[in-house]
Amino acid sequence: MLAMNRSLNTSTHIPRAALALLLLLTLTHQNLTSSYAAESANSSVNTKQMQAIESYMDFTENPCNNFYGYACGKWAQEHQTEYYTEVSGLIDHKVNKRLIDYFQDYQLQGDPQVGNETINDKIYLYYRTCKRTKNLHIQRYLQLVRPSAYVDWPLMSEISKANATWPAKRFNWLFTQAKLRRYGFKGALFEHIVLPRQEESNVYIIDLDKPEMIKKESSGHLLKVLALLTKAGVPNMRAFVVAKQLQNFEKQLRTLSLTTDESEAEVLTLHELQVRMPGIPWQLYLQLVLGYTLSLDFEVQINNWQYFVALDELVKQTQPSLIANYIMYKFLYYLIADGVNDFTKIECMWDVRTKMDLGVNFLYKREFYGDEASHEAEVNHLFGLLKGAFLTKLRKNHMQLDEEQLNYLSEKLNRMRINIGNLPADVSEHFIDKHYADVHMTTNDYHKNHMQLLKLRASKEDELLTARPVPAEQYYYIGDGDTARSCTPYYLFRQNLVVIPFAFLQTPIFHHNMHDILKMGSFGFVLTHEIMHGFDGNGIQFDMFGNPRAVGDSIAENEHFESSLKCLQQTETESVDERFADFLGLSVAYDTLFGVNSSLNARQPSFTAIPAKRLFFLSFAQFFCGNLKGKFTDHDSDDIRLQLSLMNFEPFAEAYDCKIGDAMHGQEKCTLYR
Repeated sequence: MLAMNRSLNTSTHIPRAALALLLLLTLTHQNLTSSYAAESANSSVNTKQMQAIESYMDFTENPCNNFYGYACGKWAQEHQTEYYTEVSGLIDHKVNKRLIDYFQDYQLQGDPQVGNETINDKIYLYYRTCKRTKNLHIQRYLQLVRPSAYVDWPLMSEISKANATWPAKRFNWLFTQAKLRRYGFKGALFEHIVLPRQEESNVYIIDLDKPEMIKKESSGHLLKVLALLTKAGVPNMRAFVVAKQLQNFEKQLRTLSLTTDESEAEVLTLHELQVRMPGIPWQLYLQLVLGYTLSLDFEVQINNWQYFVALDELVKQTQPSLIANYIMYKFLYYLIADGVNDFTKIECMWDVRTKMDLGVNFLYKREFYGDEASHEAEVNHLFGLLKGAFLTKLRKNHMQLDEEQLNYLSEKLNRMRINIGNLPADVSEHFIDKHYADVHMTTNDYHKNHMQLLKLRASKEDELLTARPVPAEQYYYIGDGDTARSCTPYYLFRQNLVVIPFAFLQTPIFHHNMHDILKMGSFGFVLTHEIMHGFDGNGIQFDMFGNPRAVGDSIAENEHFESSLKCLQQTETESVDERFADFLGLSVAYDTLFGVNSSLNARQPSFTAIPAKRLFFLSFAQFFCGNLKGKFTDHDSDDIRLQLSLMNFEPFAEAYDCKIGDAMHGQEKCTLYR
């Protein structure tokens, strides 16, 4: 036994040829094992994806007449649920479930009474107070935020002290709006937002404008106001009287808002504002919003000057109590729209993702993102290939652009970046803790926690006014509710940046082990769709740094560009830029995969008999599959988006042998940048 051990541990006793053979066999075994593991992983992902695709297909439909029905006809019966209506909703639901499971048996790491909670503690406490809430108590919001320390809301004063006289002289509508702006409320009588300066995308300014108004009054709107007032505790008869007063006042505001200045937005100092509008103390208003003293050379941007002049006169002629009631009702609408009505686990987790997006993104990155390096390497690789394919289109110059215009587009494309997860590149737990340092969640008051988070988001927006421009890789977007919880990518014009949420990098849209045909049909298309927003009718106005340039306007006025947009409107739409991004996104993703110089694997896969190009279009359809019961506000319905994109794409007709005259093979095809 001893001799045997010695011989096994002494390499000089093995002939060199035998040693080399042994080493070769060992390496071969390791390579085969590694290759088999990778192949198994790939096979599992692709097999599951194919099973899903085939389960949605309705073979009674003719793909040349109704491709949506053919590719997605059975999606609804495979997904009979109230939680989502289409694929992006499915991804959202998966994220919500993961986070709910994570916090199912969560134990606090810090003590809320002491104030040493971790970021995960704060997320959990907000979620817990939400799901333990039975109903939204809007009176609680009005208790937490009053017009001032010495003045209550008139209607709340009536409820608590029936015979008391409301102190109208102590009420100041502008200062009340300033106080509410600290909770992110854009405003009732005018709108106040923070946005990049017109000529400097990395420098921010306060923008003042007339408020967004409903187009016209209706009996339905009156009933909504009445319902809100009664929910706040106002007696029915009194609520009806006040609702009519509010409707009449809003009608007057609507009339004022119809007056639009011909001039563009003006950047003025506070001194200039004071001279031109002495009746409104703008300096004091902004100091109340921001919490620090402002010099008279502090600049703001103001739109629709004549509206503000008329507003000043209207306020002087209106009872202060009516103005206070109007501001209160608009503020309550803002809070209700931003809050939760159904306090289920799913709705509460949705709310958490909306209000605490930075913290949730960091948590998701650490706990659920999986093979982060593989994901990011693949996404960056595809991003580069897609940009390269579009650059090839640009260089063919079918629009007959001049050299300056071509350079403008090429530079913008080359400069475009992506941010995976909407986090700064060097994000750390310390950075996240610092971001939420002033937030200390209560253990039993959802409404108070809600207000804390609204105040935090507003304060972070205001900090942009004095912050130094950050390097591109450190930028992250402080968005509104919709973008904060978005699971699908989006493009930011002023940053020339595509944001890809972590949630989107999962099946059925993406997996780094997916076959390139499946990956490019779904993820590749969506990523290209967002890239193309930088070159649509709106995005083209901004250069590689997100600043408006005259050369962008000249491209938009190019006859070929204009004719392309006109062609897209053959079937009328209010969202032509979305249609533009769909059409061009499909074309570029297809060329990236099947182009002559493609480095991707476009060969026939072994896991299906469906021809490669048909498989690409079926994968493309997956992003649009749903039950068509959802609301479509920013773009056409999913079936129309899919159908119209493919109708205009010759390779689709070729792949499915469609004939001229078939519904999916129109004679006139729109061309974009080609």
